[in-house]
Amino acid sequence: MIALAALAGGAVLLVYNARPVRRAARLTPLPDLKIDTARAAENLSRYVQLDTSAPPGISPEAAVKHIQLLTEQYARPLGLEIEVIGGLMLLLRWRTGSRRPPVMFTGHADVVPVAEDERPRWTHPPFSGAIDQGFVWGRGTLDNKGSTICILEAMASLQAAGLKPDRDVFLWVTHDEEVGGVEGAKVFVRDHLEKLDGASMVIDEGGYAINDFVRGAVFAAVAVGEKHALTVRARVETPPGHASMPTAGDAPAVLTAALARLMAAPSPPRLLAPLRVLLDRLAEPMSWGRRLVLRNRWLFGGLILRMLSRLAASSAMIRDTVALTFLRAGHKVNIIPAQAEATLHMRLLPGTSTEEMLGRLRAAMAEPRVKLEVLSESGDTPIAPTRGEDWERLDAALAVGLPGAVVAPIITPGTDDGRYFARAGLAVYRYIPFTLDAVERRRIHGEDERVSLANLQQAIVAYAHLLRYL
Repeated sequence: MIALAALAGGAVLLVYNARPVRRAARLTPLPDLKIDTARAAENLSRYVQLDTSAPPGISPEAAVKHIQLLTEQYARPLGLEIEVIGGLMLLLRWRTGSRRPPVMFTGHADVVPVAEDERPRWTHPPFSGAIDQGFVWGRGTLDNKGSTICILEAMASLQAAGLKPDRDVFLWVTHDEEVGGVEGAKVFVRDHLEKLDGASMVIDEGGYAINDFVRGAVFAAVAVGEKHALTVRARVETPPGHASMPTAGDAPAVLTAALARLMAAPSPPRLLAPLRVLLDRLAEPMSWGRRLVLRNRWLFGGLILRMLSRLAASSAMIRDTVALTFLRAGHKVNIIPAQAEATLHMRLLPGTSTEEMLGRLRAAMAEPRVKLEVLSESGDTPIAPTRGEDWERLDAALAVGLPGAVVAPIITPGTDDGRYFARAGLAVYRYIPFTLDAVERRRIHGEDERVSLANLQQAIVAYAHLLRYL
């Protein structure tokens, strides 16, 4: 019986290892696309030179300039419909005569600020838009002005080839994504969603092509969902005392001991449905043995979770995370303060509620004297499907637009404007077709943000295929 069970188990392993991964039909690469990378770089350089840092936020004067740049260089020459909403948001439409529901691409003109003490460490000034060494340098090249320019250049390349999309296409460019989208995406969804004429799908930012995650393969990481943010204050209050007579019951001692217990107890891992698709896709270019492990999660699930937990990026995709970002106590060196507090910033997987996370915090800290107060929460966001027509078209278009890339879904630890559209019922897929390694990814919101001319060309080609085939 044991031998028979072992034989049956081995057969199951082989079947799981050999089973094909569900894919959409293979598409034909678009012929004769004329890509003007030099023009893209020049226009991106001009776009970067507009300091649209938020905070403080895009002024009406800056909004006029960035809208003017996009409309004069692209929208009017391409014959796109133009609508300016609230003086700050730009909505462009390419009408095709199709009866299929439209698709919307997004961009945002605002960028994160650059601290004064950081500026001297930049190779080129952050708002210079310098074109040097095969790169366009400056804040916003990656997040997110670069992709906006590439989408518009992709429209131009399709028109030059006499091609058009298979459905109407919107490009919506907003002004406050970096500060939460409260006056941009939230208002647009609340007051102007009907302008999209029943669009079913949104292509937002949030994922990239990654060339250092799987050896020998480029991984096109399409974020189908996002973690939501929760910020909590943890506070302890006790009677103050003289620093010459400390006790274990002093507020700072109580709080730090509780925080130590919390940090030593990470949240349990959870493998969401999109990540199971991800593992199946990542297994394809791997060796037979590794493919065996990744595809037989019923047997090797524990090993897989331990492997994913080794790196911060993959660990964040399978568990709720807690970061200690502020710690405050005391005002004089010889006084034990009466109050100590910490700020905890969490990113929660879809499906984890605020109440559940607060319960976990209390259990891990095991200290009733620690009082918790919710400072902010962004709320849960639906996950976009990884089956059905929209996903299959996206999958197929990226497979031909980024030859050789492994297209797979992820859950992004970041938050973006897409959450407002997802909560309104649209399928939101977050992806920018730049290939970035760990060094380049750290430039997003960091020093020396830049995008290569090769990435601009690659993204224009990929967006052209998305525009044509979605």
